[in-house]
Amino acid sequence: MSFSHSKILGNNFGRRREALPRKESGEIAKVVTTAEISEILGVSKRRIQQFADDGALVRLSRGYYDLPQSINKFIEYQISKALPSDSKIDKEEEMALWTRAKKEKTQLEVQIIKGELHRSEDVKRIMNDMLIAFRQKTLSLPSKMAPQLIMVEDLQVIKDLLKNSVIELLTELKDYDPSVFYEISKDKMFLNGEDEDEDDEMSDHRVNQLRL
Repeated sequence: MSFSHSKILGNNFGRRREALPRKESGEIAKVVTTAEISEILGVSKRRIQQFADDGALVRLSRGYYDLPQSINKFIEYQISKALPSDSKIDKEEEMALWTRAKKEKTQLEVQIIKGELHRSEDVKRIMNDMLIAFRQKTLSLPSKMAPQLIMVEDLQVIKDLLKNSVIELLTELKDYDPSVFYEISKDKMFLNGEDEDEDDEMSDHRVNQLRL
């Protein structure tokens, strides 16, 4: 009777050993059961099965897992869950960049309209025009003043007339008119239909993102 019992135990033990997946010599310790890996990861056996179904663990056969590979897979799985998707990052970054660019554009528009900001090419062009006009008027000053001074004998009167003419010329250089810069500027800063269409397009784009 005891012999038969030993034989039955031996047969059961043999079947248990056959249930283990074949591994190379010295690697049998890498194979763990569902109970063992659930204890290692600190989760329930049911959760282990869910992880295996999700590809977060390497299941060799029913109830057996490759421990080293499962640990690596589990770490990768947890990291991928913690990180936001690239598409979400791209959409949020795109919207933030567009909003910032729109704000900067509006600030530049206001500065240009107020005459606080000019293109260097516009400044160069207007200043050249002003200097050319000043030079021409300066060169024409003797011709302009000669008829007025020819009959004047009082030296002080002559000085005053010349001084007033020079001051008049210098005043033209001093005067600053922002509208002159704005009229020739290539930056016509109006919130026109094109800008409004752009705003509507981005708004629709944002609504579509929220629906995704």
